[in-house]
Amino acid sequence: MSIRNRDARWGLLIPVSPAFALGYYGVLLSKGKAVIKGIRSDPVTYRALVALLVSGTLSAVLAPNKGQALLNMPIPLVFIFIYSLGRWGIVDARDFLKAVTLGCGFLGLVVVISRLLRLNIWYGSIPILARFNGGRGNVLGMADNGLAAMLEAGVMGGLGFFFYRSRYRWLYLGASVTSLLGIFVTLSRGSIVGTCAGILVLGAMNSKMLKRHWKIVVALFLLVAVCITQSPALSRRIRSIVNLTTNSSNIGRLEIWHVSWEMLKDHLLFGIGPGHFGSAYEAYRPEGYIKAKSPHSLYWFLLTGWGLVGFLLFFGWMAVSVIRPILQDNSPYRRIAFAMMISFWVHVLFNDLYIAHVPLIMGCIAHPDLGEAEHHT
Repeated sequence: MSIRNRDARWGLLIPVSPAFALGYYGVLLSKGKAVIKGIRSDPVTYRALVALLVSGTLSAVLAPNKGQALLNMPIPLVFIFIYSLGRWGIVDARDFLKAVTLGCGFLGLVVVISRLLRLNIWYGSIPILARFNGGRGNVLGMADNGLAAMLEAGVMGGLGFFFYRSRYRWLYLGASVTSLLGIFVTLSRGSIVGTCAGILVLGAMNSKMLKRHWKIVVALFLLVAVCITQSPALSRRIRSIVNLTTNSSNIGRLEIWHVSWEMLKDHLLFGIGPGHFGSAYEAYRPEGYIKAKSPHSLYWFLLTGWGLVGFLLFFGWMAVSVIRPILQDNSPYRRIAFAMMISFWVHVLFNDLYIAHVPLIMGCIAHPDLGEAEHHT
C-alpha cells in the first residue's frame, strides 16, 4: 500500500470521522461519469434504483406528512449511490481496504489510550476525545454504538490481511487487535455481536488460513478471554446480551419491535412513510411501553418506513450485489471485504446506524481490482 495513493490516503482518514468520509465522497464524485456509466451497465443496480424510486415515492405519497416523507424517501437510493462510488469511483480498491483497516486500528488505539488516560477534551461544545472518564467514549462526535461500529471493519480486515501474508502483516494484526480493544472500551453489545459474526464468517470462508495460523488464533482467543475476565463492566455487558427478562435495554427493544410489527401489519406494502416512525410510534404504543423515536434496528427502520416492497427491493439488490461477485470470483480480497462488511449488517439488527465507509467497502467487493487475477496481497 502506498500512502501516495489517493484512495489509500482517504481510506486511512474515513474511519476517524464521518466528516472525512463526506470529503472523500466529494472526491469520488469527480469520477461521476464513470460511476453513472457503471450504474447503467449493471442491470441489478440500475433497476434497483428505479424500482426503489417508484416504491419510495408511493410510500411518501401515502404518508400523512408527504413533505417529510419525500425528504426521507431517497435514503436507500443514496446508500446505493455511495456503493456505486465505491465500485466505480475508487481506483485502487486493494489499497483502500488496507488503509481502512489501518485507519480503524489507529482509531482503536486512540480510544484505548483515551480510556487509560480518562480523557474528556472538548472544544467548546464540540467533543474531541470526550467521556472517557466514566462514559463509553466519544471521538469527534461519534460515541457509544456509533464509535464501536466505526472500528468493526478493522478487526476483520486486520485478521484477513495477516492471514494472507500481506506485507507488514504484523501491522495489520496489530490494527485488528487495537480495533477490537477499542470496541471493548465502548461496551457496545451490538458491535460485539456483529464483530463475532464477522470473525466467524471470515473463519468459515478462510478455513485453510485458520489451520495454518492456529497458534495466532489461540493467542488472540486467550487475549480476548483475559480482557473479558479482567473487566467486570465488559463481562456484565456480554452476559446481558441474552438477558430478555430483566435487562431494561433488551426489554425496551422488544417492546419497540412489537410496536413496529403492529405498524407494519397495518401498512404492509409501502409502510407508514419514510421518516414517520417517531410520530406513528406514539399512536401504536401500548400503555407502559418504552417511548421511542427510532426502531433501534435498521431492518425495522426500512420495513416500517418503506414497507415490505421497499425492504425486499433494497435487500434483494444488496444480496445480489455482494454475493454474486464472490460466487463468480472467490478471491481472498473479496472474502476479506465481505467479512469487513458483514459485522455492520449484524450490528444494525439492534441499532439504526449508518457508517460511512460500509457502502464503499460493499462497492469494493465487486471491484475488478479485487479479482483473483489481481491477487497479490
